[in-house]
Amino acid sequence: MLSTNGTRLRTFGAPTRATTGLTLSVVLSLALLSGCGGADADTAGKAPKASGSADATPAAAPSGPAYTGPALPGFAPKAAWSLPGEGHFRALDLGGTLLFAKRANGEYLSDNDPSTLVEPTRALFTYDTDEPEPLTLEFRDAKTGAVNKTLKVTAGSIERTTWHGGTPAIVVATASTTESDGLTEAKTSSTAVVYDAEGTKLGQVSGYEEGQILDGYRVETVDNTLRLTPVDGGTARTVTCTGTAADCTYRPEQGMADGFATHAPLIADTYYAGFENATNYESDPELVSLNDLATGKKVWSSGDAQVPPGVALDDEGAPASGAVRVLRVTDGKALVGWQSDIASGTWIDAWYDLASGKLTASYKASEEVLFSPDGSVAAKDAEEVDVNYSGTALWQVADGKRLWTQAEGETALDPLRFTRDGAVLYGLTDDGALAVDARTREVLAKDLPEESVPLVETATGYGYLSTGDGFFAFAPA
Repeated sequence: MLSTNGTRLRTFGAPTRATTGLTLSVVLSLALLSGCGGADADTAGKAPKASGSADATPAAAPSGPAYTGPALPGFAPKAAWSLPGEGHFRALDLGGTLLFAKRANGEYLSDNDPSTLVEPTRALFTYDTDEPEPLTLEFRDAKTGAVNKTLKVTAGSIERTTWHGGTPAIVVATASTTESDGLTEAKTSSTAVVYDAEGTKLGQVSGYEEGQILDGYRVETVDNTLRLTPVDGGTARTVTCTGTAADCTYRPEQGMADGFATHAPLIADTYYAGFENATNYESDPELVSLNDLATGKKVWSSGDAQVPPGVALDDEGAPASGAVRVLRVTDGKALVGWQSDIASGTWIDAWYDLASGKLTASYKASEEVLFSPDGSVAAKDAEEVDVNYSGTALWQVADGKRLWTQAEGETALDPLRFTRDGAVLYGLTDDGALAVDARTREVLAKDLPEESVPLVETATGYGYLSTGDGFFAFAPA
């Protein structure tokens, strides 16, 4: 399962269907950032074109400006490497590789909005143009900044996604329109090519729509459910979606699938989601399941699972709320959240062994959760609109052991991002950004500018950010 810069999960309880994403996606415009170097453009075309090159000798690290901003707890005091430029440009985290995109004149594509306070999601940047344009993609080593490979493409959009096994990948897509001849309608066709973190082509699809590729599968809506078709060939899988007027949907920004009151990653590890009685027209409890991608067989279902202590039951012994979400799947175990009661803000998170189905641990959690990239620590998060939010609490994900909880009357901290190992938590208060020790709650830095909250390259733990001077990457402390 692909890690993110701290997975932010928003739970939606019955009876309201989840219609918004767990987080907002970060949309990068075609704003320009002056960069160093340049590349000749290939000729714009009607479909993605690509040619790659790699140096025979190791690439040199870039020579950029020195970092002069505030100290960043959890990271080295000096930048490991940097790139010059005015503006705010972000890299795409491909697991040990950072991807940059720039135009033929050497200007990097950047984000018009300099704020780092929108949590990055699966699709970290996209852009849309009426006419696809030539771009040079730079695959840089996250630790050194050295360019391992460049790839020239003609593209209308670039997205981060995953290939089989959750390995990072990118989708480069373009579209072309055949104008109406006066009698026939105008027609638009689109093509997308998938590349791995080394710039190697993995597959190609036509008729592509943004966010359709996940874990090497093409995700398509078929009737009231979802079909998963391997891009590189193989057996397609259909998400189970039963119930009167049931409608199971997919949110590509987070890779999440939704029933009615149940939610799960569409694909997690080697499993895909399924939903039964996914409607409020059924009297039977709504169920969420995990199914084997290789065989299509159901591996785990909330209907067969032991309901953890603390979850209220109805007269028939079923969970009173019916709101259940699969949070994480890792090492043969699934972390599942159960709403404790109807309209309750308390959730019970429970670990299940997928081989035996046994409940191995459970504890009180919250409706909104921010996980550290390594999955070791979690924090109570604020809702998008929460006038009653009183502060956060931190706990160990494995067993629910509380690390600390904010007391009444304290300045409420809204968690934003963990370092990779969960040791430092960056967050927001009414007075600005700050960093705290996740174990001791000691404030390590306060009054940080918004642009000084680094993103985290999850494979290496390096932090990175943009300022008015350029792009900077920092080794973990």
